[in-house]
Order: sequence, then C-alpha cells, then structure tokens
Amino acid sequence: MEPSSSSSGAVNGCSIMRMTESLSQQIMIRNDMATTARSQAYLETKAVSDAKSLVAELCRQFYTMGWVSGTGGSVTVKVHDDSVPRPHQLIVMSPSGVQKERMVPEDMYVLSSDGFILSTPTPKPYPYKPPKCTDCALLFMKVYEMCNAGAVIHSHGMESCLVTMINPFLKEFQITHMEMIKGIQGHSYSDELVVPIIENTSLEGELTEPITEAIRAYSKTTAVLVRNHGVYIWGDSWISAKTQAECYHYLFDAAIKLHQLGLDWSTPCHGPIHNFNGVWGSGGNLSRSFRTGAFGLDYMIEPSQHCILLDNEGTATPITFITNVLVPYALDNLGKHLAATYDSEETQEDINLLRSQIQDDFEKGVVGAVPIPPDYVGKELVIASLVANVEAMMRTDRKVIALKQLQGHIWRTGFQSNELVGVVFDDVQEALQKWHASGIKVPSLSVSCYV
Repeated sequence: MEPSSSSSGAVNGCSIMRMTESLSQQIMIRNDMATTARSQAYLETKAVSDAKSLVAELCRQFYTMGWVSGTGGSVTVKVHDDSVPRPHQLIVMSPSGVQKERMVPEDMYVLSSDGFILSTPTPKPYPYKPPKCTDCALLFMKVYEMCNAGAVIHSHGMESCLVTMINPFLKEFQITHMEMIKGIQGHSYSDELVVPIIENTSLEGELTEPITEAIRAYSKTTAVLVRNHGVYIWGDSWISAKTQAECYHYLFDAAIKLHQLGLDWSTPCHGPIHNFNGVWGSGGNLSRSFRTGAFGLDYMIEPSQHCILLDNEGTATPITFITNVLVPYALDNLGKHLAATYDSEETQEDINLLRSQIQDDFEKGVVGAVPIPPDYVGKELVIASLVANVEAMMRTDRKVIALKQLQGHIWRTGFQSNELVGVVFDDVQEALQKWHASGIKVPSLSVSCYV
C-alpha cells in the first residue's frame, strides 16, 4: 500500500529502519558459519595462540633481513584449523607503529574472516603508543578475499624499492632464466616472471583499489610491487609466503646488481642493456607515464607510439588545485547539483551507480554507509541520504567509479558556469603544442577541462 503524503516522514523513517534491520539479519545469516570462531573460547585456543607466536617470530626475523625496519612493513596469517574452511578462518595481524624486533604474541590483533576486530592488544605504558591494527589491514583483507591466501607479507626491503626506481616508466618487473624463479608459485627456471608495479600513495589504504586492479590483471602473480615503497607477497600458507618472499627479494637484488653491471635482467641471455633514445631499457616492454609537472620536451617517443595519455593530478595540474579547490567545490555543491539535475538521465545513472556501491558497502560494514530510501519517499530524503554517503566517501578518498563519475559531473558544471577556473603547469601548453605539431595525439578529459 502506498504511504500517504501526510505520513511520509514517519513511514520513511520506519522504512529505513526496516531496511537496516533486514540487511543486518542478512549479514548475520551470511556470517553464521563464523559465529563459533568468534567466541571468546575459540580466541583462546592453541591454534590462535600459535598463529600469534608465529607472526611475532616472523616479524623479528624479517627485521634482521631489513624488511620491516622503522616499524614499517607487516605480516598476517590465517589461523589454520581443519574444521573451518579457509575463507572463514580467523586472521592474525601485526600492529602498526610497533618495533618489529620486540614483537611478542600479545601484541597481535585477531580479526574475523570478514575483517571485524575480535581481539585487541592490551595498551602498554609510556613510551608505547596506544595499540593500532596495521595500516595494511584493508589490503591484506583484499588479498585474502581475491587470492584465497593463507598468509600475506608486506616488506619495505630496500631491493623492493630500488627495483621500481631504476626505470620510473615501467609498470612491470620482468625477469627470466634465474634459478630462484623456481621458488615462485607456478613458475620454472625458463619462465618469464612478471610482477605488476603500482604507484605509491600517501596513505596505505588508498592502495586498495590499485592492488585490486593489479591482481585482476595479473591472475598468475603472487606479489605486487609499490613504487618507492615496498612489496606485498602472499601464499597458500605462511611457509609458501615466506619462501616466495625470500625468492622475490633475491630476484629484485639480482636485477639491481645486473643493472649495475650494465646487463639486462629481463632477457634470457642477460646481455648488455640497450640505450634507446637516451633512456635505459629493460627488454622491449616499456610502458611510460609522465610524472609531476616535468613533461621533458626533448623526450623522444618510439615510432610505434602515437598517443600520450595525461593525468591531471600532479602531471598537468598541481595536486593542490585538486585538494584545495576541486574537492571542496564538489562537497559544497553536492546537494545543489543533485537537486537541480535530479530528473536528468545522467544524474539518475549517477544515483543508480551510487545505490549499487552503497548497498555493497553497507553489506560489508563500511563505515559511513547508510541505506538509500526508495524513490517513492520523495527526492529530498533520497538526496539527503546520498549526500551523507558521498561525503563519507570523500572524507576517506574512496577510489570508486560511482563517486568519481558524480564528482566529474559536478566539476564540469562548475567549469561551464565559470565558477571554477583551472590551473596548469607552465610547461603544459608548450608541450601540448609541440606534440600536436608532431602529429601525436594527447587524449585527456582532465587536461581538456583546464586548458
């Protein structure tokens, strides 16, 4: 029965409450298999205790290897229990900001299979900081979800950083015909080992989306390198993850030493590196991208490349323009934009994408996610709930399509109304003119908005 307009406010509130209760019941049903594992008695079993001791031991060992110095890096393992399927096994994670060489079992966090913290370390006196779960938690959970892993290691080993810096344009690390490749799951001596490289971000959690995309694109990989940062490595068990981590670091170090000798680590013969147009190459798979504001007008493009794709943040436009102008503008005009364009096909598409994303977030327990009421309750309540969700997404800088698409439409309106005026680096116009004159296309929606 349709609610009357005079009672819509009360009905709307009840509807939202029923939706929330229904979703909560669904989550409880889905997690029913993990209920026993979450009991306090289970948290005190030998399996959990052994997993805590193991992570503490690994942290101390990895510290001596230079992988987790300066409280960096982290380790996590699944609590092995034959009576519990791996997707529902508990997870032990090392804390953040703790000296890894002094780690003890009591410092560990225990999480449910869906990421809820079940056990927190007891706070220690000064100068220790209050306990905090590792900043890698979101990434670890994503690897567990996508790869059915039994353990994940995040290393800050120097070799894992340097190997991504030798050529800042490479999006992959490739090496072949090295004995230690045999230690990587699914590889033999003569195989080409390929490890994706993603760009670093200021916050660890912001790497979740890039590492997700890398795992999807490289189904055979058991590691992802983060440029100028480190590497994430996983395996079916802690032994598999540790063994592969040692092999990966060996291969990264071997590549660095081969490069220092002027030898190409990515070819079977490991012959001399070829200098192509002033850029040292490693094999023929060179995927280039331009970095902050430095377009390098004398940079030569291979004849096979006919297009340059630019990004806005830090490439054509200062990052401060994004953070200090565009983001505040989107927040200030969010409700106004939705109200003014609510009935348009474009905004309805934006709302449908947001509904789908928010439903997924709500089911996963993402902080800040609230249900979106049905259309019949009135657009005012729908817009209010959308604004609450989008604001929560923007506060945590979520990298989701629904948010980015809506932001783009808001910014487009701002540029068209001249409320927004773009800023670009001094060398952008000269670079674009030179490339255009050379017949090179430069497609970029971001740049076209500002230039």
